[in-house]
Amino acid sequence: MFLSARRATPFLGKQDMAMERIRAAAGIISRNGASDVWMQKVLGGYHKTGTIILHAVFESMEHSMQVGKSMMADPAWSKRMMEREMNPAAEIVGPELFRRVAGDDGKDEYESTMVREYALPRENLSNAISMVPNIESMFSEHDVNVSMWSPVIAEDMQRIYVAYSGVDIVAIGKAVDQVGLSKEFQAMLVDASKLGTLDRSWMMTSVK
Repeated sequence: MFLSARRATPFLGKQDMAMERIRAAAGIISRNGASDVWMQKVLGGYHKTGTIILHAVFESMEHSMQVGKSMMADPAWSKRMMEREMNPAAEIVGPELFRRVAGDDGKDEYESTMVREYALPRENLSNAISMVPNIESMFSEHDVNVSMWSPVIAEDMQRIYVAYSGVDIVAIGKAVDQVGLSKEFQAMLVDASKLGTLDRSWMMTSVK
């Protein structure tokens, strides 16, 4: 699975305009063939609070490029890009593209996500991937899905992202209390620190 991410941080006084444009963009991306599209708002952490992240799912790299090519020929997309140029409503970053290297799809009702971002040399990627089944096992009783993502097209390729998804932020918080602070999990983090450095994290939840 491949996942694209577009981050939009609305300018002061232009929240409603930015959201309207993001929703329109989501519809265009979906109509042009993305497997799934959804939006999440950053609640705190690395990205500025209130930033909207527009995600789109693709079955392959080729699929993502096919959708991108189709969008560039879509008059509705061209219109949105012109509106953005004439009257900007948000600071836009992306799209960036990521590949899921470990973990499975979460449940449809999982609306909140905590992301832990590591600076990781590429030669350590396979060892990092091998740790995911153990992390999944630790969180299995707490209805929290764990997945790992590697950048494919991004500003910084020396990164790895671990996403913890749950039905809401309370479920994730409870899981962190009961699992994340356990001796077993903390020992795993010590091992992980030998592979890369955890230096960014943020929490986000779905918006309609």
